[in-house]
Amino acid sequence: MGTRSLTRIIPRQDGLSFNEGHEKCNLSYLNMYRQYDGSPYGHGLELAEFLKDFKIINGIGGDSEIGTHANGSGCLAAQMVKYFKERVGDIYLYPNNDDRGWEDYIYTIYPKEGEPCYISIWSAFEDKDGRCIFVGTALELIEKYTPKES
Repeated sequence: MGTRSLTRIIPRQDGLSFNEGHEKCNLSYLNMYRQYDGSPYGHGLELAEFLKDFKIINGIGGDSEIGTHANGSGCLAAQMVKYFKERVGDIYLYPNNDDRGWEDYIYTIYPKEGEPCYISIWSAFEDKDGRCIFVGTALELIEKYTPKES
């Protein structure tokens, strides 16, 4: 059995709480399902590594490069799918209003031009209704979930 997750991209807006982002799926540019390895120590760290150097821009300049620049949320979503989809299965795209109900984690990415992307992680393991277990930048997620050497 896998640790299933959903990943969404919702542009950061004034008045939208990070804790409620997983409920605002109709605003999302992406609803990417991962079949297994969806925990913060797996998918969370991979997602943070992908996002840590991204700059969200508005307009494509001469120094814009795939993998480090995204021309808005839609561009970031397309690059994310390209990054994670390596073989048949494992990664799927679902309609934005489709909550399967059996995912263990929901990751919501909040991009905003000129600022770091924030990530929230919602976990179904905390209680029957789930709750937000992390809000922060990609670098903060890496710091929190990278195993410490003994």
